[in-house]
Amino acid sequence: MERFRPPTMQVAGPSSLSSCLYYLREKMTERKILVIDDEPRMVDSLKTLLTMEGYQVVGENDPIKALQKIDEEDFDLVITDIKMPGHDGIDILTRAHARDPFMGVILITGYASLDSARLAIDKGAFGYLTKPLEMDELKLAVAQSIEKRQIELERLKLLNELKVANETLELKLAQINALSAAGNLLATTLELREALTSILSLAIDVIGAKMGSVMILDPEKQELYIGASCGLEDSVVQSTHMKLGSSISGFVAQTGRALMIEDIEKDPRFARINRQKYESKSLISVPLIYKDQIFGVINLNNKLNGKSFTQDDLSMLVSIGLPAAVAIDRVNIIAEKTRTINELTVLHRLAEKVSMLDDPAKIGQATYEGLKQLFNIEFILWYDYYERGSQLQLEYYFGNLPQTAWPLSVRAIDLAHESVTLGDESNIKVMEETLAENIRGFVGGEKIQIIPISIFLKRALAGVAVLAFPMDFQFDTALRELAVLALSQTAAIYQRQRAVLNAAQLVTMGRLLADIGHDLRKPLTNLKGSIQIYKDKIEGKKAREFFPDAEKEVNRLSELVKEMVEFTNPNKYQTRKVLIVDVLEKSLDLLKSDLKNKKIKLIKEFQQGLPSIMVNEREMYQVFVNIVLNAVDSMETGGTLRLGCARIKNQEGDWLRLQFEDTGCGIPEDNLNRIFDRYFTTKQTGTGLGLAIVERIISVHNGKIDVKSEVDKGTTITIDLNV
Repeated sequence: MERFRPPTMQVAGPSSLSSCLYYLREKMTERKILVIDDEPRMVDSLKTLLTMEGYQVVGENDPIKALQKIDEEDFDLVITDIKMPGHDGIDILTRAHARDPFMGVILITGYASLDSARLAIDKGAFGYLTKPLEMDELKLAVAQSIEKRQIELERLKLLNELKVANETLELKLAQINALSAAGNLLATTLELREALTSILSLAIDVIGAKMGSVMILDPEKQELYIGASCGLEDSVVQSTHMKLGSSISGFVAQTGRALMIEDIEKDPRFARINRQKYESKSLISVPLIYKDQIFGVINLNNKLNGKSFTQDDLSMLVSIGLPAAVAIDRVNIIAEKTRTINELTVLHRLAEKVSMLDDPAKIGQATYEGLKQLFNIEFILWYDYYERGSQLQLEYYFGNLPQTAWPLSVRAIDLAHESVTLGDESNIKVMEETLAENIRGFVGGEKIQIIPISIFLKRALAGVAVLAFPMDFQFDTALRELAVLALSQTAAIYQRQRAVLNAAQLVTMGRLLADIGHDLRKPLTNLKGSIQIYKDKIEGKKAREFFPDAEKEVNRLSELVKEMVEFTNPNKYQTRKVLIVDVLEKSLDLLKSDLKNKKIKLIKEFQQGLPSIMVNEREMYQVFVNIVLNAVDSMETGGTLRLGCARIKNQEGDWLRLQFEDTGCGIPEDNLNRIFDRYFTTKQTGTGLGLAIVERIISVHNGKIDVKSEVDKGTTITIDLNV
């Protein structure tokens, strides 16, 4: 295999080659690469190298066959020699981009020239490398080319999604315009009852019946009610409700088949079915069907001539029934569209109102009032989710609560205590059921519906809204989606307002701490000076006991004030991306002489290609110095200090793990739980602030620290920092 050397063409990328390679390799799934060179040895070498990097590699020595492969197969990247018999690398590049404009092409050559480099760039080559190739630069160019292709494909996907979203938006706007036009048309259209009555009257006149009715199907209740009638008493019209499948009309609506009965007394299916109710001997009943949907039935009872209805009468009623079905459908559509417009209007007004509020209670009240306009809600409770404590905390409640005191009893739901863990959808449902069960115990589940709705913002659980409805209210999927939409927009605004409020409080507290710290510095300095003066002037046993303790406490207060002032420094926790190993190396340089004087052997085990992470470099430097100094102090007669740094991934996330393992005296078990306490120390000259500061800094960086130790064997400190 030929020796690799740096290419003549600079590949764009981060300054840290190793970190860039690692980052791109992590993001990479198996990609397909075509390697073309008339030298079989070069093809085999590159194929072996790239296969080891996790790529799927196809090699080809014949450029003509390579062109055929490009036409027939999909590749993410082509690496091709420029000078080859028959077809050169530029031909390969042209064919590859004709096949797929996002396919990356890297040209390699042993005869580099300015003209060929310019031509490669003009033709859209991603890279131009000279033989012999340098391994790291080649791998970087390959990774970056595939990454560029992925970005372009993602961009194209996003553009397509944006196009679809725009088309959807245009469709929605067109629907709203159509609804407006339908509203204007509705003003000139007969009211449904009048339209159905007119159609029924026409049927009675044409067919010659004594009486009739149009019954409309209520799809939610699955029952029929009279929408229009001729010849029936008002009391009958108001009281008649028939379930599907019951009675003649229920049978017709359920089966969707027209029915003609010449003599109800002789029909075994309906003989003596409430004859007084029908007051009929002969009748015809036709389902009102439009667009394959049943909207109800139209019935005619008894002919004026006393004869039975005929097949022609039935056919005529079927024809007349179609306009009735269309009328019902049109009114249903208009009602549905009107409801949609009303819902959108309510949501718009709710969002507009909530966006002007900064008080969570007022936001909750506005949400309740908005939901009240959408459906028959009794009350609403909003529970914030606190991940750290795995707890749901009641933030506000509004509405007609059965008791004024009961919400106080369910202000907090401890999910850990209830054995509920959140993760997948099934666990969310368990959590909702647990919450609903807790609340039902106070309101009475037999009197009211309790509907918990989990609200997610940025794929994270923000909280749970608990809605209460009357038992007869039909809270279907469409209404649930509407409630989720309304609650999500208000929850997002509520979360934003709370973040702004917390930030303002932190700023105020920081300023107060800074003022207090500066005010305390001067009297503490004076006190410290006075102790020094009087310590030399006053003698005696009590003085010898008093002054060291007083000086120690003043020093402790001074350190505390210093830390408090530093905490309020706005630049204290500014972070930037750094290689954490570099920071660790700087701290080791500072302590190089200490390690040498104590005859401590230093072992470094740092994983290659570690990514940069966001930290405050000065603070992390302080952490490493404190930890290494503690290790040095624990090994009075020498020993080994082993330092490790590696990337780990677990259920909690992606981390850089640093380990400091010494062979020192160790920490007694009784002291192990106290090492992070302020002012706790076992050293004669220690302040007890070292590890306390370490723990605070790691906590501020959202990291984790763990200490394991055995007396006379050593101590291991593990730090995990987010990638």
